[in-house]
Amino acid sequence: MTSAWRITSTAAVCVSVATILVHAQSGQGVSTLQPQPARTTSTMANPYRIVPKWPTLGPGMKWGGAIGIVPDGRGGTWMHFRSEPPIIHFDATGTIVKTFGDGQFVQAHGFCQDRQGNFWAGDSGPFADDPKTAGRGYQIFKYSPEGRLLLTLGKAGVSRAGTDTFINPTACAIAPNGDIIFADGHWPRPSISPPDGDRLVRLSVDGRFISAFGKAGNGPGEFLGPHGLAFDSQGRLFVADRSNNRIQIFDANMAFVDEWRHFGRPSGIAILKDDTIVVADSESSQRIDGSPMAPEGAGRVVRNPGWQNGIRVGSARDGSLRAFIPGTRPEGMAADELGNIYGGWTGGCDASPSGGCLQKWVRR
Repeated sequence: MTSAWRITSTAAVCVSVATILVHAQSGQGVSTLQPQPARTTSTMANPYRIVPKWPTLGPGMKWGGAIGIVPDGRGGTWMHFRSEPPIIHFDATGTIVKTFGDGQFVQAHGFCQDRQGNFWAGDSGPFADDPKTAGRGYQIFKYSPEGRLLLTLGKAGVSRAGTDTFINPTACAIAPNGDIIFADGHWPRPSISPPDGDRLVRLSVDGRFISAFGKAGNGPGEFLGPHGLAFDSQGRLFVADRSNNRIQIFDANMAFVDEWRHFGRPSGIAILKDDTIVVADSESSQRIDGSPMAPEGAGRVVRNPGWQNGIRVGSARDGSLRAFIPGTRPEGMAADELGNIYGGWTGGCDASPSGGCLQKWVRR
């Protein structure tokens, strides 16, 4: 990716959203959203429409942030969200098929399904100091497809970059050889969490620690709050290095290949078999607490200013952009081979035409 492309892409990709929303994370990860003026025009194609009032929660259930999404390949999806029960399977009609994981999580974060059909679900712990969560969080749980807890990794209440502990697990993906890759480190984070140590962690299918890669920073192979992971058809790993406002790309040996900044401030990434890449941008132009190492500096400041929130669709092969879905601010991101795109909001869900925090987008 040439520097010329990075410069021109800013003008080409800063497409419209009718409303920009200011995101404030509380200790429970709940968002406060306030309208701000924004540009209302765009020249980019949007071949998608949202499915209204999809999905539907059961009686007595309440929406929470939909951070983890795993499509079932039949038009439905599994969702890992910040409410009870925390893991739900919706069919294509948006009806609940199965739930599990009750009472397990402080803060749902990181969700993927391995080749055996088992689910890996992370608990990042709170985003700010919260005495009510002491002794909990910062763990990874493995469940069978039926919802039976198979494995627990990490030490409850211990936020540390180690071989048996995690800082803040945020995302996971399955490597071509079946290993599980977790992104570890979130901004903002509580004072119990170290101010650095951001990394990627490789685990075996039985939960054994294999290796860790990267460190906190903004150079090649360094991360600030890695927030999404996806592999392309070549086995390259795409990392949503969110607090650095970029996607980083690594080859099968974890050698740095490139960085892309024209997909905005990436919260989530999905890549299909034909290398279509779908990227969620929920934080650009929002006031967000951040690391002193971040491009905009520490404190609660506007991140990646001038960029619009939404979903960018392009190619993982050449980095080209093909479409933009405005008017949405998902952190959770997924797509399936049927052409559906799924976005998960972490706040302001009552304003969504879907009727909640999970959105399904289909071709017009």
